Amino acid sequence: MGFRLKSGQTVSNEVRRIVLEQLDLATSELKSIGDPESDEAIHDARRRVKKIRAVLRLVRPVLDRTYHAVDPDLRRISRLLAPVADGQGVIDTLNQLARRYHRVLPRKTIDALRTDLLQREKRIDARAKAAHVLQEAKRTLRAHRGEVQRWHLSADGFRALAPGLKESVRRARNAMVIAWKHPTAAHHHSWRRYVKDHWFHVRLLEARCGNHLMPIQRRLEALDGVLGEYHNLVLLREVLVSDSGLPRDEVARCLRVVARYQRALRQHAQVLGIRIYSEKPRRFVRRVKHLWRLTKSAEYDAPGQTS
Repeated sequence: MGFRLKSGQTVSNEVRRIVLEQLDLATSELKSIGDPESDEAIHDARRRVKKIRAVLRLVRPVLDRTYHAVDPDLRRISRLLAPVADGQGVIDTLNQLARRYHRVLPRKTIDALRTDLLQREKRIDARAKAAHVLQEAKRTLRAHRGEVQRWHLSADGFRALAPGLKESVRRARNAMVIAWKHPTAAHHHSWRRYVKDHWFHVRLLEARCGNHLMPIQRRLEALDGVLGEYHNLVLLREVLVSDSGLPRDEVARCLRVVARYQRALRQHAQVLGIRIYSEKPRRFVRRVKHLWRLTKSAEYDAPGQTS
């Protein structure tokens, strides 16, 4: 089942199983630095760390205090891995920019900027190797396995998830409004973090809700993708401003195109956000609770089950 709550199991047991699986998988992916395949594995490992933190936020209202030592370390590891993990994503966004605005951006400009990004990626990888980032990350992830095995939730069933789910939707909804009113890079980055949490939470719950949450999961995945592309453009802009060998007029041309694409992404994110967050947090949680109970009842009444 992977990153899903299995039917027929307590939420407490499932939370421990999922977090331990993500810890082990993340650790196994942190093997080396310096080639595209390795850096992609580091990106996947960092994504697993984000999944664990999302699980923590979902069950935090009913989780004992042992998690307090885990979350700050996971945040630190995520930040350590970020420069390596983000490198290929920025290059992919540059390639998308080149396809979308090929009439505006000369090929030689794109090629030169791609070279800048690849050189920057090599420097980041070298610094990460020198700082033994992977070893530090693996040591930290392994150190918390024992604590996770001892986690205990003070509630079970949907009652263990409802408060965290409501807070998850509320945070994402509020962050959306702030990003609309004040469309800064920081506000869009915050919105994306909360959207990602919400998306991961829906993925966790989906199987226990009869897969009826699939439409909203797809919308959240799409919104996360748009906001992730926006974040990569922010990183690309930083390279253009402070770390590019392009002539000044070419930098200015690229910055105008980046700003144009960012506007398009903001508009797309708004459309998706309206579709997702027109429903208030309390109503969303009630709907999920209803689906949870219907699915549980259907499983209970299925042939071969005790009635």
